[in-house]
Amino acid sequence: MAYVALYRQWRPQDFDNLIGQEHINTTLKNAIAAGKVAHAYLFAGPRGTGKTSTAKILAKALNCVHGPTPSPCNKCPNCERITAGTSMDVFEIDAASNRGIDEIRDLREAVKFAPVEGRYKVYIIDEVHMLTAEAFNALLKTLEEPPAHVVFVLATTESHKIPATIHSRCQRYDFRRIPVADIEKRLSVVAADSGLDITAEALRLIALHADGGLRDALSILDQCTALGDGPVGADAVRGLLGLVGHEWVWRLTDAMAARDASAVLLTLEELIALGKDVRQLLLELAQHGRSLMIYKAAPEVAGLDTHGGDRAILADQSARFSHDELVRMIQLLQNAANEAKWAVEPRITAEIALLAVCRRGGEADLAALAERVAALEAALAGGGAARPARPASAPAPQPRPVPAAHTPAAPETKPAAPEPKAAVPALTGASPKEIWDAVLKELVAGGKRSVHACVSQGELITLTDSQATVQFTSSFAKERSDKEDYRQIVEKSLAQITGHPVKLSCVAATAPPPAAAPSPAPAGAAPAAPAEGHPALNQALAIFGGKIIKEEKNEEV
Repeated sequence: MAYVALYRQWRPQDFDNLIGQEHINTTLKNAIAAGKVAHAYLFAGPRGTGKTSTAKILAKALNCVHGPTPSPCNKCPNCERITAGTSMDVFEIDAASNRGIDEIRDLREAVKFAPVEGRYKVYIIDEVHMLTAEAFNALLKTLEEPPAHVVFVLATTESHKIPATIHSRCQRYDFRRIPVADIEKRLSVVAADSGLDITAEALRLIALHADGGLRDALSILDQCTALGDGPVGADAVRGLLGLVGHEWVWRLTDAMAARDASAVLLTLEELIALGKDVRQLLLELAQHGRSLMIYKAAPEVAGLDTHGGDRAILADQSARFSHDELVRMIQLLQNAANEAKWAVEPRITAEIALLAVCRRGGEADLAALAERVAALEAALAGGGAARPARPASAPAPQPRPVPAAHTPAAPETKPAAPEPKAAVPALTGASPKEIWDAVLKELVAGGKRSVHACVSQGELITLTDSQATVQFTSSFAKERSDKEDYRQIVEKSLAQITGHPVKLSCVAATAPPPAAAPSPAPAGAAPAAPAEGHPALNQALAIFGGKIIKEEKNEEV
């Protein structure tokens, strides 16, 4: 007789032997006992969790000669034929290869006929999400109102791909991933019955690697039976599965915790030389990082499944990372594992991720950076100059002095060398000139150079408790200083200097006598540029800055 795989030998034959799905067992058994069998069921969940097995158990419960019963006998002809897959009333259809509208039309015609041997015709459509949209539409009416002798069981691993119109016509049962402890217990029973000598550590490693699927775990255990005589240990299972191993993962983690880039690269080189898969290495490092994160967050929690459960290692390595560093490490490793799946040279992807973990201390603090950006934006919105924050111990930079304007009506006033900005003491009993000089100095120290360049062309002629009158010889400077933004800045400086609120009033000075008209230029000649020292030129230099460059003319010989 041909060899039968372990997962087929140990397929559950009744509801009581279905592992890890007690919520579904109880509901279906009660429904059958009460005679409330639905016409359509949707079984959704990860692979290897018992969806198809449950569908066959349901078919036996409905067609057993002693039924319908929640406990099929598995001995009558109907149960035996369903178990062997030869029943003429139970149809198992693979939707991945029968996904078109023609197959569904044939099914619609076949459901009209009565059962041959049992009470119900049961249609089990596996991977139903693979059906085309047209096939789903063709199935709708039959699925909603099938003949009384027909029961549909739809099984899928991707329930989100099932149309809502199908969902609404079925009773849905969600299958859960089987806990590691339940898989371990089942594997130990199977290994003992099969005469396989395997260690408890190896069984746990298989259960962890199965990712909640008992069928995958039994397939791995089936492979272990061919490893040879003697007990099967964890190292043999790691070699069979192509795993990297805890020792290598711990060694790499120690190097990353110490930020030792050389050790990380050398260890990676050794693993590649040994033929280890780079993507598998990244996945195991990410799983170990998860274990460290969980242990650091809640070391007393023992119910969570962790890879490499040596608590002494977890305690030592988790203490060498902060929580944020562990989260960042897991994200980097998972992203690198996804990229390595399609990369031409996955080794480069792994090196980038591991070195990024080693150099995590050089990364900018994003939260602090966001606060600085917000402070700068607030300063700009308020009209102030944006200056980055600096430590209190660092000396304040000296602002570059701005040249004062030269005007015909007032002599040049050079502001004093600016000093670090501090609280400005109020001047009492000072002359208007002293107060105005202090205002100009405060503007330069505060970084308001454009305001200083404009208002320095004026002269404070009168000062009362409520108003300061500034006289300008330049109409442009007078109009610009009188605008709200510049006026508010100057009034704020005046209030700081005088110690009380003062309103700014800008007035124009009496126009100087007109200069002698220049002799008319010859016809066709270009207009003459303003001579150096011209009031208009001085005003432009004061507002916009710069220097005078004389134009050199090449005379024709």
